[in-house]
Amino acid sequence: MWEANARVYDSRARSLFQEARARMHVEKESEALALLRQALLHDPENPEALSLYGVCLAKVLGDYEQGIRVCKLALHMAPGDVELRTNLGRVYRLRGNNDVAYRLFLDAWRRDRHHASPAAELASMGVRRQPVLRFLPRSHWCNRKLGSLRQRLRRALTLIRPTSTG
Repeated sequence: MWEANARVYDSRARSLFQEARARMHVEKESEALALLRQALLHDPENPEALSLYGVCLAKVLGDYEQGIRVCKLALHMAPGDVELRTNLGRVYRLRGNNDVAYRLFLDAWRRDRHHASPAAELASMGVRRQPVLRFLPRSHWCNRKLGSLRQRLRRALTLIRPTSTG
């Protein structure tokens, strides 16, 4: 009897998880959060559901710390899973910690170069240039200010070039 109930819970949790993932794709994160809570009641050790729940916590409630904890727990349960690593990176990116997010996306992409999620996240972040002063960390105030100035100068030059040749 217990095995039959376990299969029912597992299939119910799976269907709730699939529905939550579909809601995330159409940017209905609040609905996805409620569905994931239900799914985790049925199957609290599902790393995919935990990871997506962590992303929802960050997106919907702005609870980045809890989102990171939940995503790390899920990644600990399935350390080789590329999607879980990408979800953790998404939470870090939502929190504004782009350095950590970039490293997680790059690591996920290196683990599976055919997986679309980390590749899409890396593409959306764009190409990172070398720090202006390479002997200082990227996060140093000098590199941040000089990098911002370099970017503004590049934009200004691209605006000037088309008009000077015409």
